[in-house]
Amino acid sequence: MGTSGEPQEAPRPYSAAEGTETAGAQPSSEATPGGRGTRVLTVLCLLAVVVLSVGFEMNVGYLGLTAALILQLVLRLKPGAIVSRIPWGVVLLIGGLLTYVGLMEDLGAFKQISELLKVHGSPVLSLLVLCYIAGITSFAASSVAVFVTTMPLLPPLVADGVSPVGGVLALALASVLVDINPLGITGGLILGAAEPSVRPRLFRQLLTYGVVSIVVAPFLAWLAFGWW
Repeated sequence: MGTSGEPQEAPRPYSAAEGTETAGAQPSSEATPGGRGTRVLTVLCLLAVVVLSVGFEMNVGYLGLTAALILQLVLRLKPGAIVSRIPWGVVLLIGGLLTYVGLMEDLGAFKQISELLKVHGSPVLSLLVLCYIAGITSFAASSVAVFVTTMPLLPPLVADGVSPVGGVLALALASVLVDINPLGITGGLILGAAEPSVRPRLFRQLLTYGVVSIVVAPFLAWLAFGWW
């Protein structure tokens, strides 16, 4: 055996408590956020919200809060970490816009605008105007709400000769395509789910798409289905 001029440090004895602490510091993937159990529970909560809101017409806001509370209690998530990741700017923006659109609907502004822009003697052109109304409104509101709001304006055009199937498809497509922008529900959800570091760039991209789609999407929807 060789000798060395430097003293060798004796190995430290193993501590059972130390081993227990090390083992406890490595939680299983089932319990940690992002594990399989977390993903399964999250998907089940999302499905429950969709089924109860669509199938049983329950308030989607209360359902969302209930699902979030269940996830927090079961997964034992820290409230501070959850609140800090909520995109409050997007929440306030969408909430304010929905309030404004709801006030316009209650006052009958959309119906009055549609009557003012109605092209007499040409129901097909009137459908184009209605598609643009749906598209512009969807820029700052839910496409589903806009579609439901504009649907009562379609029967007079159908009575004048517009295809009911083509009219419904044109309105639906004009509303949905414009909704993918940071001021709409769909775009707001996309923006809120993104990482904070990429939100400014994503906001500009979605806003550019939304501005362009206001001009292009209603015309393409009318061109594709308005002549049925």
